[in-house]
Amino acid sequence: MKRKALWFFPGLMVLGIDRLVKLLTADTFYRRLIPGVLALHPVRNTGMALGLFQNHSYVILAVSVLLALLSIRIVRRIRPTGLAAASISMIAGGALGNMIDRLAFGYVIDMFELLFMDFYIFNMADVGVVLGAILCFVSLQFRPQEWRGQ
Repeated sequence: MKRKALWFFPGLMVLGIDRLVKLLTADTFYRRLIPGVLALHPVRNTGMALGLFQNHSYVILAVSVLLALLSIRIVRRIRPTGLAAASISMIAGGALGNMIDRLAFGYVIDMFELLFMDFYIFNMADVGVVLGAILCFVSLQFRPQEWRGQ
């Protein structure tokens, strides 16, 4: 298998872990995982990051579809490599994970609560999007050659 063909692997990992965690925590009630640090607190989120656009699932679904399509377009047109490709893949995988929830349920299932600070409850797809965005910034800043493709 060619090395270029593996660009989608980080996104598949994010999507797979997100789906698995949601499946395993579907019937779970509040539980402290790490006292003072992390709790499992499943909630239905009809909004998006930071509690924005509550009860506007169709708008958020449209944004998710656009984000996934934009990711595919970037990969096909620019052909990023290395960290750049991995970051785009992670963002797409996270967007797809939450998109599946919105299509199936009309909301996203969030479950991780940080206990040491006042922060929103989130899921693994959210982690993938945020980590992908951070890695995207790092690659743009320190590895711009990866955005020129081959």
